[in-house]
Amino acid sequence: MSTPFEFKFPPAAADVARQAASEDRLALESEVVDYLLQVLGSPRFKAEAAPEELQGVKNLDDLVVLVWAIRKLALALSKGDLEYATDARGVVIGGLKALQSNLKHLTWQAKQIAGGDYSHKVDFIGEFSESFNLMTEQLSNRITRLVDISEEYKDKSFKDALTGIYNRSAFMHYAQDVLCNVKEGDASSLIITDIDRFKLFNDVHGHLCGDEVLKAFAARLSGSMRPSDICSRYGGEEFLMLLPGTPLAPALTISERLRSGVEAMEIKFDGKLLKITASFGVAEIFRKPDHMSFETYIADGIRRADANLYKAKEAGRNRVVG
Repeated sequence: MSTPFEFKFPPAAADVARQAASEDRLALESEVVDYLLQVLGSPRFKAEAAPEELQGVKNLDDLVVLVWAIRKLALALSKGDLEYATDARGVVIGGLKALQSNLKHLTWQAKQIAGGDYSHKVDFIGEFSESFNLMTEQLSNRITRLVDISEEYKDKSFKDALTGIYNRSAFMHYAQDVLCNVKEGDASSLIITDIDRFKLFNDVHGHLCGDEVLKAFAARLSGSMRPSDICSRYGGEEFLMLLPGTPLAPALTISERLRSGVEAMEIKFDGKLLKITASFGVAEIFRKPDHMSFETYIADGIRRADANLYKAKEAGRNRVVG
C-alpha cells in the first residue's frame, strides 16, 4: 500500500529557511529598538506613531504611547513646567509624576519661606533635603540677626547720644504716626522748653558741666511723661514734647508741674550743687487737615509753641506761657 506523498526540504534548504526567518526577526527587533532609541534620545524626533513597517507588532502601540508619555513629561520637567499632566501609568512615569509633585510642593515651600515663614522642612530628595533645610535654618538665623541689628541701629539713630532720649528725627517719626490717627476735633498739645541762661553753665563751669545739666534736665522731663507722650531733645538746650489727646488747659497744668519740678532740682557736679530753671511754651494743635503736609502742619504747631516760649523768656523766664 502506497503512502501519501510528503514533501521535505532538503536539510540544507531547511537551514536556509530558518536562517532567513531569524534574520527577519532580528531586523524587526533592530527596527523597534532603533525607533525607541530615537523617541527617547533624539531631541528633534517628532513622529508619535510607529513607522508603517512596525505596524502590527504585538504590544508595540502600547509601548509607543508609554514611551512618548515619558518623553513629554521628562521634557516638561526639564523646562520647569510643573503643571503638565498625563494619564499614562507605569513605574517610570509614576516616578516622574512623584518628582513633579515633590517639585511643586518644594516650589510652594520656597514661596512660603520667601514670605518669611522659615518653619518649612523638606523630607524628600535625600541630600538635597538636608542642604535645603540647612539653607532655610541659616537664612532664618541671619534674618533674625539682621532684624535685631536693624532695630539696634534704629534705636541708636533715634536716640540723642548725650541724654538718651529721642532726638528730633525720632520725634518727627513718632509724632506723625500719633497725630495722623487723632480723631476729628480732638486736641493735642506741643511743649517747647529750654534751660534758662544755659550758656552760663558752659562759660562758668565748662562744657562737661553743661552736659551733666542737660542729662539731668532730660531725665526730669522724660521721667515725668506718660507712656503715650513723646519727649525729645530738639536741639542744644531746647526740648520738644508732644502730649497726644491733651488740650491746652491740662497741658499748661502739666507744664507748670514740670517747671516746678525742674526748679526744685539739685544737680551735683565737681563737688557743687547746681540749681536750674526752665521756661515753657505751649501750643494746642488739632488733627492735620487732609490738604496739608505733615511737615507744614507740625512746623506751624512748633512755631506757635516757640513763640510762647519766647514770651516766657521776655516775661522774666522760669514760667509757662500758652
